[in-house]
Amino acid sequence: MFNKFFFSFFVIYFFVIFLSSADSAPKDEPPKKWPCDQVFNPQLNLTTIWQGPSIESALKDWWKHDDVIEYVNTLSDPTLNEDVGIQLIKEFSKKYTYAGFIKKSEQKEKLIFLFAGLYQKAKDRRSRQYKGIIKFVERQEDLRKAIGSSSKLIRKYRKEKLDQKSKKYQNAASQLEWNTRVFDQRTQLTEYICEEPVFNTQRLGYQSREIFSFIK
Repeated sequence: MFNKFFFSFFVIYFFVIFLSSADSAPKDEPPKKWPCDQVFNPQLNLTTIWQGPSIESALKDWWKHDDVIEYVNTLSDPTLNEDVGIQLIKEFSKKYTYAGFIKKSEQKEKLIFLFAGLYQKAKDRRSRQYKGIIKFVERQEDLRKAIGSSSKLIRKYRKEKLDQKSKKYQNAASQLEWNTRVFDQRTQLTEYICEEPVFNTQRLGYQSREIFSFIK
């Protein structure tokens, strides 16, 4: 019971750690064993997502506006439902209108700030996600090598007719079992972690379209 709980905790803990790894950008080249069906692309392509005005200046200043920060943080929540997200963008837009009909002069600027903040958050998240996937691949490769080493050692012991109840044999068998279980459990996470950058881009996509609808 305890071992099963500890093992589950270990897998979940490790999964959270690699997704929240350092913000440094991943390498431009994919690892030799890229596990995802999606093409390796750690960069978030702005031109394919945003059809509005340049956000170069807004990227430097969006965080200076408390109202923008509040909505950026809420809309960046990956668990937020799309319908709720759209309503929040509409709500934000109406703050800069008269009675919800006539646009105030600062509405466009505020909406561009809003998208700039969302883009920055999504860009940073994608970088972390890709770096996490690369770490995941590296760890899987380490486990694969460890499994191979343990298997080789057990074959050696069997060839030497070593007592299977001996400490040396038991240690090798336990290590093989543990590494195999961890490898298999982590393998089940592969599809999920590969989909995370896709969901991140899709979320920014609907946000971009909704924001642009108010400024075009």
